[in-house]
Amino acid sequence: MLRILQVGVGGYGATWLQTVLAAPERATYIGLVDVDAVALAAAATETGVPADRCFHSLAAALSTVAADAVLCIVPPAHHESVIVPALEAGLHVLSEKPIADTPAAMRRILAADRSSPGHLMISQKGRYHAWVRRFRELITTNALGRLNHVTLHYRDALFRWGASGFRHRMDDPLLVEMSIHHFDLLRALLGRNALTVSGHSWNWPWSGFAGDVAASLLFTMEHDVPVVYEGNCISAGANTFWYGDIRAECEYGSLVMHYPQLTIERRRDLPKLEVEHVMDVTNSHEGQVVAFDEFLTAIAENRAPETAAADNQHSMAMLFAAVEACHTGNPCPTATYIS
Repeated sequence: MLRILQVGVGGYGATWLQTVLAAPERATYIGLVDVDAVALAAAATETGVPADRCFHSLAAALSTVAADAVLCIVPPAHHESVIVPALEAGLHVLSEKPIADTPAAMRRILAADRSSPGHLMISQKGRYHAWVRRFRELITTNALGRLNHVTLHYRDALFRWGASGFRHRMDDPLLVEMSIHHFDLLRALLGRNALTVSGHSWNWPWSGFAGDVAASLLFTMEHDVPVVYEGNCISAGANTFWYGDIRAECEYGSLVMHYPQLTIERRRDLPKLEVEHVMDVTNSHEGQVVAFDEFLTAIAENRAPETAAADNQHSMAMLFAAVEACHTGNPCPTATYIS
């Protein structure tokens, strides 16, 4: 039974409460932490955690309750102040993405992870789905012949993104808060890391955001596979699903994920197009449940989880290299951000 201390129980943190409560034989809440008294009280009511185990600071919680793990669900700028003390206390940590909001903070967190007996896992829920495994299997076994290139197009209408509004004040809200999901998903789908990225990001006067809300990027993945990424989080037109629309162009067909289906498209005799249904695609939130299961299982088996921070830094390298490329106008190697 893993005793969990959750830091951040309002906003997106509230979605984790039922995820943890749904595994009563494996995990239990030992305490809750939030600076917002209203959110803390609501979470205490939902989870049944008594008032004397609800805190307004992590330090107070760590000095009072005996936790085994910390669940970090706070804005990226505050990740370091939660993750590092928890790791230094020898606890396991499951944190929402990204690892941190700056390369320097990420490196300090990774250093703390390396010196701690606890495991640090990043909840990249996008990759924890059966359709992702099947997509990767078809690509890595060359079931459709050689892979040429991949595209991922994402559009959403997040004109008011979250109750607290912190994303509206960020420098790069699209890349830091949403595209990081897609970058990790691309790594999972292809079984490859990115080597370089070039591109451009931008904003517009009526967006309501301080930072860029759209980006067009070109990644070069291992084995020289190009990936074209386009994202826009305040689209005024038709939106994609959370995953985006994904297409892998291969020698003998295209592997296509357009929610809620994964299909293969083949054009053998023009103009006839054959479409083969591979499998249904699950809702993105279901990946959170599987990610939590992976966290609990990895601890029980004393092994690194799939999205351990040491591996997830390759997704973070895509993020930070993309930010640099967009801000400077120059291509950027991801190796710059791998420690």
